Amino acid sequence: MVDVRQVWQNPIFGAIGARAYDAVLDRPRLASPAARALWGCDTDRMYAAMDVVNQIPEDSSILDLPVGGGVTLRRLDPSRKVRYVAADISDDQLVTARAVAERSGMTDVEYVRADVVELPFADGAFDLVVSFAGLHCMPDPGAAIVSLARVLRPGGTLVGSCVIAGVAARYDLQIRVLGAMRVFGPPSTAENLLGWITEAGLHREDFHCNGSLAQFVAVKS
Repeated sequence: MVDVRQVWQNPIFGAIGARAYDAVLDRPRLASPAARALWGCDTDRMYAAMDVVNQIPEDSSILDLPVGGGVTLRRLDPSRKVRYVAADISDDQLVTARAVAERSGMTDVEYVRADVVELPFADGAFDLVVSFAGLHCMPDPGAAIVSLARVLRPGGTLVGSCVIAGVAARYDLQIRVLGAMRVFGPPSTAENLLGWITEAGLHREDFHCNGSLAQFVAVKS
């Protein structure tokens, strides 16, 4: 059986996927109708959540995983003095994210190729972890949340989003199709996601469904 990680690490799929993802989400006029048609979600609410990278204090440390095509990274104000680590399992996604940062004049971003459950960072290394539209692509999203929580300092914040099952039949069909293609990992519900957040030692501050996209903010106890 093909592991979803093998699909995202595939050089051909990774290169195509990174460029396609970047091309759509970098263009709000294209992303908005596409996201509403595919997942019933409002991209303005998704982009607004990403602005958290500009709302934490200067000299904070941020982990962005999976960085993908750099959609969250591109929202960072280049003048901000923060440590920003962009991590992904795909080399091609990291190449795309680096290009995004360089076009915006960001030269201090760190790029790390990493599997989410084997993060090469110390416990409590980050003040903020952002994980947008990635958990549903992982083979074990519960373990991924535990790993992301590990590298958060006490009081640190995890902000992210995940496509969930159980919202509408047509979205569930798309999830099953993408799962069969090994683009998505196992489907999860809102209840699953909330349970994993709690089990990871995080306190939920916000959780809401934006169509079939669950958006959340959780703080490490």
